[in-house]
Amino acid sequence: MNENITQDHVLLLVYGEASATDQKRISEAMATQPELLQYYNELVQTRRMLDSIHEEPHPTSIAIVSEHSHDSHTEAV
Repeated sequence: MNENITQDHVLLLVYGEASATDQKRISEAMATQPELLQYYNELVQTRRMLDSIHEEPHPTSIAIVSEHSHDSHTEAV
């Protein structure tokens, strides 16, 4: 059964997209396949780093998008 678990399944687990049944299967597979557990740990660490980045668009970019949105809306009317 565990031989069917792939890195894609582990990715779903990390992002909370795996069903309860799949979560159990993936966890069991990671207990017997060290490479899956290592991949899981790397994904968790990477996700934490990405989640910690707080980038905001430059005000000029916001103005351009807003202007384009307004122009598109005006053309549609």
